[in-house]
Amino acid sequence: MKSNKNYSLNSFSAHFVGILFIFIITFYTAINISNSDLSHHADWSQQLSIRHLLSFMQDYVSYPLWHILTKFCYKILNFSLGNAAAFSTAVFNCFIYCCIVYVWNFFTVSPVASPIKAFWTCCLLMVGPLYAPWFSEYYYLGQGSGNTWHNPTNIAVKGFSILCFTLIVRLIESPEKIKENIRKYILLSMLLLCSVLAKPSFLQGIIPGLGMYFIISGLIKRKKEVISNYCLIAACFIPSVALLLYQFIVSFFVNTAIHGGGQIGIEFGRVLKNWSPNLLISFLLAFAFPLFILAIDFKNLMKKTHIQLVICYEFCAWVEGAFLYENGRREFDGNWLWGSYLSMFAVWILFFFHYFNIISDERQRPLKKLICLYGGGILLFSHLTAGIFYWYTITHGGQI
Repeated sequence: MKSNKNYSLNSFSAHFVGILFIFIITFYTAINISNSDLSHHADWSQQLSIRHLLSFMQDYVSYPLWHILTKFCYKILNFSLGNAAAFSTAVFNCFIYCCIVYVWNFFTVSPVASPIKAFWTCCLLMVGPLYAPWFSEYYYLGQGSGNTWHNPTNIAVKGFSILCFTLIVRLIESPEKIKENIRKYILLSMLLLCSVLAKPSFLQGIIPGLGMYFIISGLIKRKKEVISNYCLIAACFIPSVALLLYQFIVSFFVNTAIHGGGQIGIEFGRVLKNWSPNLLISFLLAFAFPLFILAIDFKNLMKKTHIQLVICYEFCAWVEGAFLYENGRREFDGNWLWGSYLSMFAVWILFFFHYFNIISDERQRPLKKLICLYGGGILLFSHLTAGIFYWYTITHGGQI
């Protein structure tokens, strides 16, 4: 009993330190970034009124979750607007930390000590694409990044995207337990709705990605219970898709003078090529570590449901970002890219978990473990170093 209490205390202490670290660096970042999406969203949050929420969603932003918390801190807790925006962003980033810790054991086979888990969760919230200044002066644009610090609504949705993705995987893997999983279907529907209220980018990528997975998997398995399970999962998206359609109409067809909306254009690389001289190299810079893990254990990875799904998710989200753009003054804002940034974060989490699985599995061949440990470790350290450099640069007045 005493050892269990000590374990719980050590676990709590480790994760408290981890959450505190994430809160401090996020708050510090939000305070020190100027002329960014964060400052614009903070200004909009001043106009929010719960009694006139629909008017706010039409006139300012159609995904108000971050703005509601910011307005609460500003109006009720009497924070300054800058501190309220920073506090809200930090809270949502800490929520992401908690979500990663919560889903950790779903995707790993060996137990990990809480201090190690806390350390690497913090690292996952810092990693970024490899930085090659001779290739492109832009860090995250072009390459993309699962961790962007200047957009608070992207931070707000990331935690929900982790939970939704994990729950979808668990439901896919138990098609024979439809009756027992009713509460999980309801929970998924609620979490999806929360994700759209935070930002629609997750649904923009996961809907076509999940559809792609369902079609391929359904054609291969052809089992009644599997198809029924897929239909129930799809039904969970109905409330959130209805809200997504409302957001789409508001953003592109209502008050276009405010939103700058217009027609959606289709042209490969029209937006990305403004920041990347070569899209293939940019992709390799962004995914060097996950691609290494995929190459070293391809056969085993491709048997796993969550890897199959995340590849479909990443593919569809990347294709959307590569082909779609907005006509008008928002043409080069890159708003269609946010879905691919979220999918990239999911890829990073899952392949990082598998990295731990390989190096901790006693059944793995020694040479394979050695290559994975040092090769993956070097790449992981390089991504982390680049991410820390990016964080330091933007908090000291550098280019976002």
